[in-house]
Amino acid sequence: MSYSLRLWRENLNNHTQGIVVNAAAVIGLSCIIDNHALPWLHGWIAGALLLCLLRYALERYSLRDLLRHPQRPPPGWQRGLLAAGLIGSALMWSLNAAYGLPHYSANEKFSVMIIISALAGGATGTLASMRIIGKLYIASLLLPTCLAMWLSGDDKLAILAVLGIIFAFIMFNSHANNFKLLSNTLSLSSDKEALIRQLSEKNRHISDVNSHLEQRIQERTQALEFLANHDPLTSLLNRRGFLSYSYASGTDLRHQTLIFIDLDHFKDINEGMGHEHGDQLLQAFSQRLSHEVAKLARHIGASDHPICRWGGDEFVLCLLRAVDQQDDGRAHYRQLHAALSASYHIGPHQVHLGLSMGIFESITATLPQMQAALTCADIATSEAKKNGRGQISFYSEASYTLQRRRLKLTQALAQAHQDGSLHLLYQPIYTAGTGQIASYEALLRWRHAEYGNIVPDEFIALAETSNAIQTIGRWVLEQACRQAASWPTAPGQPQPPRIAINTSIRQLVQPGYSDLVSATLQQCGLAPQRLIIEVTESVLDERNMDRASASLSALHGLGVEIHLDDFGTGYSSLSRLRQLPLDALKIDKSFVTDMDEKSLTVIEAALLIARRYGLRVVAEGVESAQQIATLRSMGVDELQGYHLGRPAPLPAP
Repeated sequence: MSYSLRLWRENLNNHTQGIVVNAAAVIGLSCIIDNHALPWLHGWIAGALLLCLLRYALERYSLRDLLRHPQRPPPGWQRGLLAAGLIGSALMWSLNAAYGLPHYSANEKFSVMIIISALAGGATGTLASMRIIGKLYIASLLLPTCLAMWLSGDDKLAILAVLGIIFAFIMFNSHANNFKLLSNTLSLSSDKEALIRQLSEKNRHISDVNSHLEQRIQERTQALEFLANHDPLTSLLNRRGFLSYSYASGTDLRHQTLIFIDLDHFKDINEGMGHEHGDQLLQAFSQRLSHEVAKLARHIGASDHPICRWGGDEFVLCLLRAVDQQDDGRAHYRQLHAALSASYHIGPHQVHLGLSMGIFESITATLPQMQAALTCADIATSEAKKNGRGQISFYSEASYTLQRRRLKLTQALAQAHQDGSLHLLYQPIYTAGTGQIASYEALLRWRHAEYGNIVPDEFIALAETSNAIQTIGRWVLEQACRQAASWPTAPGQPQPPRIAINTSIRQLVQPGYSDLVSATLQQCGLAPQRLIIEVTESVLDERNMDRASASLSALHGLGVEIHLDDFGTGYSSLSRLRQLPLDALKIDKSFVTDMDEKSLTVIEAALLIARRYGLRVVAEGVESAQQIATLRSMGVDELQGYHLGRPAPLPAP
């Protein structure tokens, strides 16, 4: 509220008091003065009371108008009429004094003077809100009365007139002080209200800020919680979120199905298309997975089906349903596998995605440890991969036992080159024409502390899927070269027998493999010409060809012979054969053992190819004298087999 409105409200609030006092003074005067001697006094009393009534009506109207429009400035006519009423009342008293003093008795004169002085004194307070009108009211009361007394010719009244004028000036000053005090009070009140409004606004602003901060904190907390429990790329649950998910189980028996999905050869997609397209494929797969799992959950009556991106290209989902809703879901699982394997459109590419799916099912009143269940589903997925990928495999105790065996063997292989469980056997390879020993093949054998003798096909495959093949390969190379360096030269031979070592493609593609071989030969004191590196047809794979060819060329440049083992069983390409620095082909024993028409045809073709490329031919798996005769007649250069010599720990040429 503005300062002028406050003064106006203060004026109206005090105005009623002034009217009541004025009316009481009129009535009191009528009782004091003998009005029978002054007929005009009746008219004055009636006029004064009527003026009080009109002033009161105006004051009530103005006050109601102010209440209806508290912020609107008062109309000018209200201010004017209110001021006119005040001045009119003062002039009525001045007229009374001017006309009555000559006719009043001494007591009546004294009473009139007392009433007028009291009205003037009271106006300094009740009219303090009216700075100018208040002074005019006091002047209108006192100055005309004093003038009348001065002109009356009565010395005593003249003295009273002088005192009245002095009193008037004192009242003016008192009114001015009261106005100043009221003005300061209103200003302080206005400042206080403004301060309260500012504080209220500040509090409201602080409250709004706090509310906004609380909302932001809540949103940020929810966002952080989402990020902590969800995969940022696919928005599926992450590993932490899946393991901490609230699985509703209750006390009734529940059927739980845990499905582990591994995308086949996803690394090739990333390398071939780029990681950006790989991420888009993962997102598309996740969306389809969510949609298809929701359908699967409806079909089998699953009450819950959380889905998780377990790792880079691994996904896990859990289906929970009541036992009485259990049915054979295998058909639904096959449909899920087929739907997820259908092609995806990623940018301009149409991508076919293979996946291996492992499934673990159980019935329980309380869900088992999720980690244990995940292990079972993962084992089933591993079986699906080993069965050729793109398969569905269900967990079984047999697969668990097999996986446990593989795990133990894999862990033991890491230390096998140090704990004495590995050893080498040496099988002779004879020259077909002379019957002399041309070389020995170093054959690795392993005896596990718990499982006993492990066949090479099993433990070599396990070693190749881990880093153990590197350490084991170095151990075999060193042991075989050291053993061969100790062999004497046989009578009639220019040098001792050579040593043949099987080498994994994982070893060949490692940088610096030829340097390792060269350093080992020097350390053991074995001439490079006495070392044979046997490789399988996996070196002809397009992904390995360049790096394998570079290693083999470096070895061949040292003087090491290169033999292609198990020829005829892989994916030989004649155009690639000429790219490798080969010295001999080893015909796989399966063709030698059968010796039927088709096998002989393969052997003849191998001999023809070898002759065209200037290579020797070695036949392994010789089991009889008849086979020896046939192979000699066909032109095979070297022979190897149990009929000629079994693997032994320490060969003696």
